[in-house]
Amino acid sequence: MTFPAGLPLLDCHAHIAPDVTDRQIERLGDVHVVAMTRSLAEANYASTRSDRQLTWAVGAHPGRPDALAQYNPTLFRSVASRFAVVGEVGLDRRGVREDQERVFDDVLTACVDLPVLISVHSTGRTREVVERVEQHALKGVVLHWFLGAQDLCTRAVKAGAYFSVNSAMPGDLISAFPRDRILPETDFPAKRVGAVAPGDTHALEVLLAEIWNEPVEHVRPNLWRNLRTISLASGAIDKFPEALADVLLSA
Repeated sequence: MTFPAGLPLLDCHAHIAPDVTDRQIERLGDVHVVAMTRSLAEANYASTRSDRQLTWAVGAHPGRPDALAQYNPTLFRSVASRFAVVGEVGLDRRGVREDQERVFDDVLTACVDLPVLISVHSTGRTREVVERVEQHALKGVVLHWFLGAQDLCTRAVKAGAYFSVNSAMPGDLISAFPRDRILPETDFPAKRVGAVAPGDTHALEVLLAEIWNEPVEHVRPNLWRNLRTISLASGAIDKFPEALADVLLSA
C-alpha cells in the first residue's frame, strides 16, 4: 500500500486549547495534529468538537496536580470511550508520585479494553513508565519525548512501544529508536522544539532525513506509514476522525 502525493504534515503530540477557533485551526495549513488535553474537564469539552485537521485526546497530565486530584476512574472510562487517543498521561519527576501512579495505573488498566493510542509522558520516571508498559498488554503505546537509557529503549521496543520524537531531541537518541516505530511531534508550545505552531514538523523531517540518510521527501510517507501500522494494530483507526482515517487507508 502506498500513500497519495501531497500528504499533510503530521504532529502526533501537541497542546491546543480546546476552545480554539475554526479560524485559528485553518491558519495551521495542511497539517494533521493529535491534540493532547491535560485534564478530563478539557477532554470532555474537546469531545464536543469536530475538527478536520485535529484529532483530540483525553488526558490527565502527571505534572498537573489539579488534573490528578480531579481524576475519576468512572468518568475517565465514560469520556475515553469517545476518543481514539489517550494523552497526555504518564509519570513525572515533579509532584506527588503516589497520585501520579494511582492515575496512570488506572488509565493503563482501562486502556486494555479500549482501541486507542496512548501518548505517554515519562520525564524523570522513564524506568517506572517502561515497567508499566511491560506489565500491560497494550498495542497503542507511544512514548512521548522519551529520554530513557538504551536498556530501557530496548525493553520498550520489545514491549511494542512506539516513540514520538521532535527536533529538540539529540540525533543519537533518535537513531536508537527503530525507524518503523517513530512518529513526529512538536509538543507545542514547548519552546525548545522551536515549532512556530502545532503541526510545524518541517525541521524534524530534515533531521530524520539526515539520521536515516535518505531524501527528505521520503520521511513524511514513512511517518504516516508508522502511524497507520500502530493505528491498525491497536484498533484506534476505527475511532479516528474520517479525514484522518481516509489518509491512513488511502492506496
